[in-house]
Amino acid sequence: MGSFVRRPGIMASVVLAGAALTLTAPAAQALAAVPGVINVPCNANALKVAVSTANGGGAAVLALSANCTYTIVAPASPTDGLPPITGNFALVGGGNTVIRRSPAALSSFRVLEVNSGASLRVSNLSIVNGKTAGLGGGILNGGTLGIRNVTFFKNMATNGGALSNSAGATAILDNATMSLNTTTGVGGGGIINFGTLTLAVSSLSGNKAPINGGGLNTQPGGISHIIRSQIVSNVSGGLGGGLSNLGTTTISGSSVRFNKASSGGGIATGNTNVTLTQSTVTSNKPNNCSPLNTIPGCVN
Repeated sequence: MGSFVRRPGIMASVVLAGAALTLTAPAAQALAAVPGVINVPCNANALKVAVSTANGGGAAVLALSANCTYTIVAPASPTDGLPPITGNFALVGGGNTVIRRSPAALSSFRVLEVNSGASLRVSNLSIVNGKTAGLGGGILNGGTLGIRNVTFFKNMATNGGALSNSAGATAILDNATMSLNTTTGVGGGGIINFGTLTLAVSSLSGNKAPINGGGLNTQPGGISHIIRSQIVSNVSGGLGGGLSNLGTTTISGSSVRFNKASSGGGIATGNTNVTLTQSTVTSNKPNNCSPLNTIPGCVN
């Protein structure tokens, strides 16, 4: 197993408050090591050990190495690359930090799972190449998840290629990029949401699903808030190239464009619970919204 180093020092605070994840330091380099901060060397086994330590209350922040790719070859559990999150702590990248499932991995596994009752804040890193026959190729969230300045790239799952947010769970994404993630099942090439989701100042682009919701699939009981975000060039083999909704979706100050589906290229909904505020739904194929006239403000 790898090792990790805990050092004394002076400053760092990661706070999840309201609808935003706020870092007092802009990157891990600005985190002077303090009690409760573990500086994790560039080694996947060291990261696994650090996560286990933080789960036990041994750290508030795991400060990951800059210019480092933590490549996971063997998963920590049959379904998860890192040990499932059971505690309350933060993963903070140092700049050009990547956590990925190795292309040479012999088994399929997602990168991260947050258990019910746990809380995880992730910032300043990329999550890449997760692959699972279950939910959430990048992250499966069953607890409270805060994301800031995180890229999800080329993750794959049966549902929720990058992220699956479970019923009763809360996920807040600020300045997230979800690109080229895919599903093999119902939908949510980027995200499938059963719980409460806030997507702020973020982008869903180039994600694909074979049935519904190339970018985002909101399931019955799910609540999705999209704020000042871009839903662009996603593809669904069924309904809702950009977004599909069976729960409640609010879209504010956002753009849904250049998405493709069999119908509802931009947005498809199974009810009347989609609200547009100062948002545009344009240039989607074969139409912008489906069914016609169910989403006020959406013109085909």
